[in-house]
Amino acid sequence: MFVVRGLAAAAVLAAGLIVPAAAARAEPFNVAPAPPAIRDFMNGLAPPPPIPHRRNLDPRAADPNLDRRTQDLRAALLPSPSGDPFFDARPPNLDSLTRGSVVAARDITPTVGAVLGQPVRRAVQLKFATTDSHDKPSWGTATLLYPTARWTGRGPTPVLVNNLAIDSLGARCTPGYALSHPRDLTTNDPDRIPPTTQWALDRGFTVLVADHQGARMAYAEPISGGRVVLDSIRAIMNHDANTHRLHVIKAPVIMSGFSGGAIATHGAVAQLDDYAPELANRIRGAALGGMPADFSLLPRSMNANIATGVLHVATLGIIRERPELLAETNNLAQWMATSAIKDACSTAGGIIGPTFWPMQLMSKSGDPFHSPLAAKVYRVSAMRGRPSGTPLFVYHGRFEWWVPAVGTRAFVDEQCRLGVPVDYHEFPAEHFGSAFMGFPDALNWLDAKVRNVRFAQSPIPRTVRICRR
Repeated sequence: MFVVRGLAAAAVLAAGLIVPAAAARAEPFNVAPAPPAIRDFMNGLAPPPPIPHRRNLDPRAADPNLDRRTQDLRAALLPSPSGDPFFDARPPNLDSLTRGSVVAARDITPTVGAVLGQPVRRAVQLKFATTDSHDKPSWGTATLLYPTARWTGRGPTPVLVNNLAIDSLGARCTPGYALSHPRDLTTNDPDRIPPTTQWALDRGFTVLVADHQGARMAYAEPISGGRVVLDSIRAIMNHDANTHRLHVIKAPVIMSGFSGGAIATHGAVAQLDDYAPELANRIRGAALGGMPADFSLLPRSMNANIATGVLHVATLGIIRERPELLAETNNLAQWMATSAIKDACSTAGGIIGPTFWPMQLMSKSGDPFHSPLAAKVYRVSAMRGRPSGTPLFVYHGRFEWWVPAVGTRAFVDEQCRLGVPVDYHEFPAEHFGSAFMGFPDALNWLDAKVRNVRFAQSPIPRTVRICRR
């Protein structure tokens, strides 16, 4: 009720009074601090939300460095259970498991074809041990899809790790849940546009689809996301070694991800050499498209406009993994984070969004983008100074207004300086246009990597930069 009463007042304040606090900053209004009067108004608009205090704390929320109320608040903003224990239940012996150890496996072939819109010969889901961004034990899930088409290249059938743009908060929004259950309004649509999975299956590739947002559904968090991806590869190798049923033990591996999926792919290649060095010779290359390489650029391009819902959802995803950020949230933000929004899939969460309000209105300080906490998120998520452990195909839109190309260009520059082989292709398009224009070449480049042949680019116009080791 308090939100309804405050909507009109807050909208007027957001539209008319958020201006730069100091002219010398020369910043756009959507990243400037809120004036103190607006900050104080918003901080007093809502009482604290009712946070349940349960005797048995959700283990995903437990952190000895946090007080109990903060842990309870963290638990309240985590996703509700999906209703499927395969995804929901914490393995009882998780603390003693090594990364990539398989704790459960099941065949889901009967449900996949109708959901994916593509026939598959077999589909297997694995549940495995991983670690979160703080090196604490966690668990992940992934789905291995087998093609009906035969691999026509030399050697073992390759595995394409397709990191989808899940871009959601709810536990039912993962590709693993969608592939193993009938479609309804609480699930995400599986990857069809662009049809990476379908393309790979048609070419005879085996496809591994990791639920890379992890047990907390930590959308946009690259450290934990990358680890889930790497441990999903370990899991299929380990399960095959133990059961001899997956036929991937000698398979070359390639990876692909666009937008939110590129965040996880970036996290995987940046951590490959130190987190999973035994996989370095197995992974032949990775394609990253529409990647938010520099989170510090996103407030300018996404705050207080049509993309604000995506920014809100991504921020909540990061808070789930990094609860110290809760110190910056006011009561209104906490009400929203613990509401039904926490279970939203990409359409509801990104297009409708929690609100289209500037994030300054939900910040206790009124200045969320210049705080030490924000600086830490920018630094950690960029993973600067870490070379990719595999060659890269990077593509982006020159006219990107949501994920500015300047961040991707800087990423490519650094990877080249660090000695990583990179093919960078910049297309005359925005975010969604670049997905379609870059998709064919990205996958043909990956195909060339596993066939060990020369890549031939399509005639689609673009600017190209290539650096070799």
